[in-house]
Amino acid sequence: MSAVLKLRDTETWVHERAKREYPWVAEARKHAPGLDDFLKWAHGLGASRIDLLTGHRATLTVHGRNRYATMDPTTSLDLKQIVDHVYGADGSARVLISLQLDTTYSVTLNRRESLRFRINIFPVQTMRGPGMNLVLRPIPTLPKSLDEQRVEQEIRDTNLLRSGMVLTGGSTGSGKTTLQFGLIHERLMDPTVSCNISTGEQPIEFLFDSLKPPNGNRITQTEIRPPNMTPPLFVEGSMRRENSDLVLGECRDGPTMEAAINCAITGGKLSTTIHADNGPLMIQRSIALCPRAERDNLVSALAQSLRFVINQRLLDRVGGGRVAVREYLTFHQDLRRQLMRTESELWPDLVAQAIDSDGQSYAVAIRKALEDGLITEQTANEAWRRDA
Repeated sequence: MSAVLKLRDTETWVHERAKREYPWVAEARKHAPGLDDFLKWAHGLGASRIDLLTGHRATLTVHGRNRYATMDPTTSLDLKQIVDHVYGADGSARVLISLQLDTTYSVTLNRRESLRFRINIFPVQTMRGPGMNLVLRPIPTLPKSLDEQRVEQEIRDTNLLRSGMVLTGGSTGSGKTTLQFGLIHERLMDPTVSCNISTGEQPIEFLFDSLKPPNGNRITQTEIRPPNMTPPLFVEGSMRRENSDLVLGECRDGPTMEAAINCAITGGKLSTTIHADNGPLMIQRSIALCPRAERDNLVSALAQSLRFVINQRLLDRVGGGRVAVREYLTFHQDLRRQLMRTESELWPDLVAQAIDSDGQSYAVAIRKALEDGLITEQTANEAWRRDA
């Protein structure tokens, strides 16, 4: 299970200078006392983002605010050892030839508890030459419940859909995956629902392996790791397994979007995420990701397969922490037919109008959060200006 550590608010990592007892990595792939202790300390502070950059001091983001985490910069050797530990012996070599890597990392606390982190490793250029940047984000074993996330009933009702595409969007760190897998968790544990769900993720975040649904519902989770496992290969294989639901962690390129659309039009339910700042931009980016050679066919299929679009943002909450606000729209049959009759470059405007008339816009969501006392008037005004 995923643990919650007590807050230990020291200015910087307390064991940073104890190199003998706490080297970043003592033995690659086996023992990293410094890294593990540093991550425990950061997690205890409530860090949502941990940033390690060649030649710079480590930083944390806690409740949306940045702070330094170390007194000394991390060296090229430090980061090489860390990358080779969390990814594999060839990790740093792959980054230095300009490949970016995604993986997860676990820190064991005891036999039953661990901390898990999502890691993105990116090549960067520094004054001294090529370097690396690691961004780690903590992930609990299970997502917060839909009640804890304050998820609207219309979004919850997407669990009743039997076919088509549910598209969840937002910026990095906006809680897209937490919302997506909160819905999946509720569907799996609903005794009135029979479902077999397969996920393809890069990397796997919420691990449901220990989940015991009451009626035999099943979820299998596969990590996407090209070239051996790609989104198209995952979709192709999963369609032979009589799944009721397919989940693609993120549509970030043409092949993934093509695979998602082709899956969504075959009769099953497809859930995926996309990076975009609001509902209309999600539609625009979905169109742009369709490979040019097949764009006309794929855009037509997208119009027919869309069932629901959700976009989420996090705002500063009264009393500390963050609260989600959401823009969403149901793509009923009339709207899908209207999309089919409209040039795709006009879709974002059409969707924006539909959100205002038939869905929930950010303007409405922000007003509700303000009326419920979840955000201050200043926060609301700043959020409204974002879309002005």
